[in-house]
Amino acid sequence: CEDVTIVPLYRMDRLELVRGTVGPFRPPQKTQVPLWLAVMLKQSNRCRIVAPKWLSYTHLRSLCKQEEQPESMFARLPTHYLEVAHILLTAAEDDIVDSQDIRRLLQDLREVRQSKTREGLRMLNPLQLQMDNLSAAEINEIRPLFAHTFNMLRQLDSLASASDELRNPGQFADQSYSEFDDTFSSSYL
Repeated sequence: CEDVTIVPLYRMDRLELVRGTVGPFRPPQKTQVPLWLAVMLKQSNRCRIVAPKWLSYTHLRSLCKQEEQPESMFARLPTHYLEVAHILLTAAEDDIVDSQDIRRLLQDLREVRQSKTREGLRMLNPLQLQMDNLSAAEINEIRPLFAHTFNMLRQLDSLASASDELRNPGQFADQSYSEFDDTFSSSYL
């Protein structure tokens, strides 16, 4: 569960939650609370939500520029940045400076990252795929294609192995596993 910072508008006592205690709430002291609680308090006009640093216009703009660089890695963002941004921009748009520009930058960032993901999938090999710093939503977008593509690569790899076996029929028949068997039995007995 994501935590966000709020500025309470009223004094409130501590709240006992399943995962621990939050509060006490004393205006204008900032307090970390779960995202769901921040939205609930915002909807009842009991707090202002402070946007996370990664959801600022300047930070998102620099991330977009970084992502657009050729051969650049995926920028590090919270795992659920798209979902959290959507919730915050929906529930607390009036608390977020430049909210419309931030929406546009998030869309730009998402499109650039999708393009990089598609390019990464074009370079698949049957042994490894490395795309660090993808968000949960980005992983879920490529999951069906990814599974299908890897199954096809495995089939092609097995066909290539079978083709090699047909071209060189005696090459693999001479290999003995007795050396492996001796090592296995002596080390585990």
